[in-house]
Amino acid sequence: MTGGAMTVLPFISQSCGDVLAETAHLSAEEFGAYQLLTFAFWQHGALPDDDQRLARIARVTPERWAELKDTLAELFGIDWAPERLAKRRNEVEAAHLTNVRKGKKGAQKRWQKAADSPTIGPVNSWANGNHNHNHRAPAHEEEALPYTHARTRDDLIPRPRSEADGLAILQRHEAFPGDYDMLLSKLMRGELHQSEIG
Repeated sequence: MTGGAMTVLPFISQSCGDVLAETAHLSAEEFGAYQLLTFAFWQHGALPDDDQRLARIARVTPERWAELKDTLAELFGIDWAPERLAKRRNEVEAAHLTNVRKGKKGAQKRWQKAADSPTIGPVNSWANGNHNHNHRAPAHEEEALPYTHARTRDDLIPRPRSEADGLAILQRHEAFPGDYDMLLSKLMRGELHQSEIG
């Protein structure tokens, strides 16, 4: 694939009207190959300039790819980068990276707030598993307390009605977007704890 590292974006943003208008001349097989290629482009930010790999992505034989390639190349353009979809992906990627930065800032503020909280002390340290029989945490444990305090919030999050609701929950909790797939899977099974998402 061409270019540098790209952000993986699992949720594709497409206009049904645009897609149908652009692909009205394609056969069912050609449309299927087109969609598989657009999915791969959206997820990775680029497509390989290699016919064997493109054939695998399109799920056709190399021989069949040779017959489909010219028709599909018209829709993708130079370097197999569809202009409209590439522009939309860049917009979504920029928004995604902004949200990641905001999430990290929010997490840092929460940690700092916990570190500055006067309620965190030896008693809470014991509740979080730092069992000190002298009832006073050594200096190195006191430094660690702000980072272990969040573990007390270990309640299970109620299972949402749909994946869209689950995604909204993860966004509200400012979960790291790179963990969405794993967290959403646990959330939909009713196995996700508060402490796992901040």
